[in-house]
Amino acid sequence: MFLIYFLGFIVIYSTTQGLYENHLTNFGIGLVIFFIFQFVDLEVLVKKSFYLYLVVFILLLLIFVIGHTALGASRWLRIGELSLQPSEFAKISTILLISYILSGYREWTLRLKKITLKIKNRFIQSFILTLPLLVMVLIQPDLGTTISIFLVFVGLLFISSFEKKYFLIALILAGIFSNPLWNSLQDYQKERVLIFLNPQMDPFGSGYNTIQAEIAVGSGGFWGKGYAKGTQTQLNFLPIFWTDFLVATYAEEWGFFGMLFFISVYFYLLIQIYLVFVNTKIVINKFVSFGIFIYYSGQFLINFGMNIGLLPVTGIPIPLFSYGGTSLISSIFLLSVLNKISLDKSN
Repeated sequence: MFLIYFLGFIVIYSTTQGLYENHLTNFGIGLVIFFIFQFVDLEVLVKKSFYLYLVVFILLLLIFVIGHTALGASRWLRIGELSLQPSEFAKISTILLISYILSGYREWTLRLKKITLKIKNRFIQSFILTLPLLVMVLIQPDLGTTISIFLVFVGLLFISSFEKKYFLIALILAGIFSNPLWNSLQDYQKERVLIFLNPQMDPFGSGYNTIQAEIAVGSGGFWGKGYAKGTQTQLNFLPIFWTDFLVATYAEEWGFFGMLFFISVYFYLLIQIYLVFVNTKIVINKFVSFGIFIYYSGQFLINFGMNIGLLPVTGIPIPLFSYGGTSLISSIFLLSVLNKISLDKSN
């Protein structure tokens, strides 16, 4: 955790003015939260996850009322100098609550005035609770976070007793309804897919970011241009590089050799997370740890892919590495939960 954060921090420090201070502060907050939660009963945390879900749900609703708009999207809540991105908390809520449901707890009861609805099928429960989060995050709009939440949900379903034939049916239906799904996308989302297929369609518009990221990665060569010597970032050819394109920035400064080191370190972290999932014998812990594995591996692969032109630009950060406030703190919190699982003597 410390090493991955440090690799991102040195690039942020070398390329930005002032952002590194916030990044350092957020990491400190994350560490405090990490150690505090080592003294919290994990079972209680998971069992009370529905209350976290309700808080996240309310925060996502507030986005549409008093949300702060930046870069064409309303994703943040401003409270004085404090800025929160509730969609990041939605990822945590999905991991904890859906894990709790799929691990087989008692039936879920929803009471609305005089109507009482009891839903015994835990797969239906999971879908009913996840769908509102997906919809609210998607219409912010935040396609990247929507994909991340969806991947966690599908991953948790996959390791449950959910019949695998339904995944195949879902893929077939996705193919059948691909045209209306495509038509339902926003124009900018369609552009991202088309530009991904051919960035040269609009080299000074929608394809600009992808082209500049590829130039930055390629120009780093084997050893890189050196600390604070990346021209694509220092001369501001690559926009918003501290979040979406920090990998390209890192590659420009530290080259292919530096990228191999970064990938090796990150894969080591992913392997350790996966081993916690494999080794724990408690069912709920298996679900939570696998959800965290999907969170980390999914976001890493998507962000890395878009930095080297293999995937469309979606705005998904790399946990621990990319600049961020709520994202960084959420990533550290999930590792604190994972650490509790790994140290659980009842495993």
